[in-house]
Amino acid sequence: MKFRQIVIPLAMAFWAATSSAQAPSWEQENAAGMQAYRKQSYTEAENLLKDAFRQAEQFGEFDPRLAAVMSNLAAVQQAEGKFAEAELLYNRALTICEKVDGPEQLEVATSLDDLANLLVKRAKYSNAEPLFERALTIREMALGPVHPDVAKVLSDLAGLKWVEGMYSESESLFKRALAMDQKTLGPEDPEVALVLNYLATVYQKQGKHKEAESEFYRALAIWEKTLPPEHPNIATALQNLATVEQDEGKYSEAESHFRRALAIEETALGPDDPGVANILDNMASFFLEEARYSEAEPLFQRARTIAESVFGPEHPLVARVLNNLARLLCEEGKYSAAEALYRRALAIREKTYGPDHPDVASVLNNLGTLWQGEGDYSAAELAFQRALAVWERVLGPEHPNVAAGLSNLAAVFLREGRYSEAEPLFRRALYIRMRAIGQDHAEVALILDNSSRGKDKEALYQRALAMSEKKAGPHQAQVTSILINLGNLKFSEGKYSTAESFFQRALAMREKTLGPNHPAVASILSSLGMLDYLGHNYSDAESFYKRAISAWDQASQTQTFNYAQTLQNLGVLYFDLRKYDEAGALFDRAATIKEHLLGKDHPRVADALIKVASASLARGYYAEAESPSQRALSILEKSSPPNYPALIQALTNYALVLDKTKRKAEAELLETRAMVYRAKLKESKKKGEAVLSARQP
Repeated sequence: MKFRQIVIPLAMAFWAATSSAQAPSWEQENAAGMQAYRKQSYTEAENLLKDAFRQAEQFGEFDPRLAAVMSNLAAVQQAEGKFAEAELLYNRALTICEKVDGPEQLEVATSLDDLANLLVKRAKYSNAEPLFERALTIREMALGPVHPDVAKVLSDLAGLKWVEGMYSESESLFKRALAMDQKTLGPEDPEVALVLNYLATVYQKQGKHKEAESEFYRALAIWEKTLPPEHPNIATALQNLATVEQDEGKYSEAESHFRRALAIEETALGPDDPGVANILDNMASFFLEEARYSEAEPLFQRARTIAESVFGPEHPLVARVLNNLARLLCEEGKYSAAEALYRRALAIREKTYGPDHPDVASVLNNLGTLWQGEGDYSAAELAFQRALAVWERVLGPEHPNVAAGLSNLAAVFLREGRYSEAEPLFRRALYIRMRAIGQDHAEVALILDNSSRGKDKEALYQRALAMSEKKAGPHQAQVTSILINLGNLKFSEGKYSTAESFFQRALAMREKTLGPNHPAVASILSSLGMLDYLGHNYSDAESFYKRAISAWDQASQTQTFNYAQTLQNLGVLYFDLRKYDEAGALFDRAATIKEHLLGKDHPRVADALIKVASASLARGYYAEAESPSQRALSILEKSSPPNYPALIQALTNYALVLDKTKRKAEAELLETRAMVYRAKLKESKKKGEAVLSARQP
């Protein structure tokens, strides 16, 4: 699952001198340092404030002037990413304020709020919350329940709840702060825009995209009216607006807003600021969704470098970039590298947030998708179930993420033939998405695409295709996936020429986007190979199969089900051409991979073992054929529902082994059992029951 950062700017309070007996040089250095900070001249600001700090130390270790310069210097160091140094200074300033002013004074509340905001940035959430609560209590007692400074602490506390995934609590606190600011400051004050931006981020996390877009536009309008055009808050509003437009399928508007935001942020804060990393990661995720991989990767790498340099290797921003970079590597077929990044991101998030946070679920969901692509359905199922459980518990049963989790879990069930379990999950996912974003959204199309079964299948596919092409253009990855599913549908109906046209369209799109040797291209080549094989175009079929295998080999994707099945299909072709040695080698490889992926007792392993035995029998290797024949029969006899064609083939193979090794009585018993299954197969066909085919394309 994609993961983007919705930006919540944290306000920073500066301390001024509080004593009337000020040393002029200290006062001048302090004021100059604050002015340099406001100009984002952080090195100059730090040097000036360090000079002021050295002079303020002469007033004594508990002088309020020392606390003031400590807080200002801490703010500058925080802006520079020197978080450990800033935390020490904020703690010292707080100690001085509590000793000089008493624990219930407003100066203490300001110091508490500053320190808590820094702790949030350092992902020390459990330490930050009691500080915010204390600051809120002090300000409400001193200023009354309706005051801009009370609203600020409410917003900061709401931001913490947002980061922790407690969106209902966050929404309530932001609404309190918004009402307070509108009453005390007026409806077009920049602080009102700040809270509108916060509230919009909550709506977006809750899947309320229309409400989020509306509030982002309100915030942007206020800031553009009241702030300079290059102010970082304008960049914040632009990139947040872009993320919600991306969710709504408004891709051209989103890209324009991302580019504006990046230009402003780089100008205002410099190229290596964490805010720049934020936009780079969001913009790269946008390009990833658009299948513009060559544009996405350098942005992800630059964001990763900035995040690790500023925050260290275990910060949530680092985890987010790693998660999104892993998604890109998956699209490029680099599954091993992607899995390593996902696991690192998961470890960071579980350590930071605990196991029940929505962002932990996002990584689990992405790992499930990776394992599903590799054919490891049991691992994928467990990951999807964990992610879904977290999302339902934390976000509620009708959140869009829950729809995604339901759809992904259902897709695994579908691949395993567990149709009765998949169907209700797809229906629930479809209901949630249509209720949240309407029936014409591309994500609704995706669920329709995945869930399409039965007589209305083609109509649903065509509807999904039209919706996806309308929302994202003809070259978007989702369009290609639906074309492939249409091709598979026509293949299952025996309409091979129509299937080929869909596959060829999908192939052209993927080759244009991904290049000719991408694993996603390989899967289409394999399907085209099967079509040519069934049309007895053996030379073309062999070429397609070999191209597919070569692409997977180059990507080191040699332990996936699709790879194994293509090896097996090429083996079938060689078997028909009486190239039994080549066929046998391919069948052996396919069986080994399938057993590794699916377990030794899976029916698809039995199918591969039947092929291994058949190749050995064709070459007269009767002793070698016995073990795979026995194993295949044992697996199939325990499988439900019975696969009669495969059972008949397994019995026939084993009977031939016994006959050729002078065990005719046992062979006749197996031949009799094969006759019984042939009768059952004939009877089931008369009744119109579904029959599993021994041939798997």
